[in-house]
Amino acid sequence: MDIDELEIIIEKNKTQSPETFNEILNVTIPFYTFYKQMNQGVCQLEEEKYRINHSEVDVLSSLKILGDKDYILSPKQLHQKLLFTGGAITKVLKKLEEKKYIRRLDNKYDKRSKLVQLTKLGIEVNDKVLKDIIDFEEKCFSALNEEEKQTMKNLLLKMTK
Repeated sequence: MDIDELEIIIEKNKTQSPETFNEILNVTIPFYTFYKQMNQGVCQLEEEKYRINHSEVDVLSSLKILGDKDYILSPKQLHQKLLFTGGAITKVLKKLEEKKYIRRLDNKYDKRSKLVQLTKLGIEVNDKVLKDIIDFEEKCFSALNEEEKQTMKNLLLKMTK
């Protein structure tokens, strides 16, 4: 989508829905449009190249980054870090275990639960998919020069305070 198409969408919103139009839409519509394109591209890359979904990548990355030295976390820790429901985390873990990206281990402190460990194959897939995601995101931001990227970063950080 180019700038002219975005301007048409914003103007259409202004004329067809003046009671809800606000000038902030000049910022939010392009923001959400960019986010949607980037997110769809990442999800498509994950699905097509790796046959993995974004939730599965989140779990693999969490195990690698937040896990202990052996890349182990409990399902409860994953649930808390990722804000998944208990049922959702169970479903994702089952898929990852079938793909041999994780293994379930006995928990010596709690016999009712199993721990989750990233396997060597899981580490390899995680590293490859994250590299490809970063390369894709770099391409998404390639229209900006380094100064513009720094300005965007500063503005986004300012809004998160």
